[in-house]
Amino acid sequence: MQREFFPVVKKTILPRPVERVETDVLGQRGTVWATEAMIYGPNWHHDTEQNLIEAWDAGPALVFRDILPKKSKYEKENLYLRLSIAYRTTENASANIRTFSGNHVTLPNAVQGAMYEDPYTFHWVTDDLTLNINTVFRGEKLWIQRVEWEWMSREVIYEDELGVKAPYLARTRDAVESAYVEPEVNAAVARAYLLERIDQDEHFAKRCLALLNADRLLQKDFVELYRDLGVPPRRRTPEA
Repeated sequence: MQREFFPVVKKTILPRPVERVETDVLGQRGTVWATEAMIYGPNWHHDTEQNLIEAWDAGPALVFRDILPKKSKYEKENLYLRLSIAYRTTENASANIRTFSGNHVTLPNAVQGAMYEDPYTFHWVTDDLTLNINTVFRGEKLWIQRVEWEWMSREVIYEDELGVKAPYLARTRDAVESAYVEPEVNAAVARAYLLERIDQDEHFAKRCLALLNADRLLQKDFVELYRDLGVPPRRRTPEA
């Protein structure tokens, strides 16, 4: 392979990195408008009269990362961020989007408007908190109005239990604050960790047993230990 010499090469030009200021969105529930999102890509229009984002064909990406709460904010309290999208379509739009849970769904056509409540945010919310408008049928339109959010408990009740179980979880401040207290590390904690690890990891349990056998093995003769390895002795090469 022949190598060439280039006396002048072009440098790569990039925008200077800007440190993002992390926002803190307060409240138990709230609403953000699609027009507040950072919007990237083609095929969209800001309808100022109705305060909607209109999209068509392969549409834009709407980034809500800096105006929605951080998804992990209340993880220690066993809460997750439930997200719903208010939208409207033309009659045959069949708009396909990538949702906040990372799933690709085709929204039901809704000439009068509808709410799409993403059930999969129970399991996962994307880090970028972005809606991608993948496709809208040619000549049709999709309008995004707002995103509604709410902190929800991960404690589940089933639909057929609504008559016998309360749909809301009552919490006390003391119980919530205790979730943020760092647990004390003591002998009991260490023992519990070892017992759990031995119970779940057979290889680790074998290593513990091997340690317990160490004193007995050290009582053996050096040569006897070598024989126990089962390694055949090497033949010495005769000197020339």
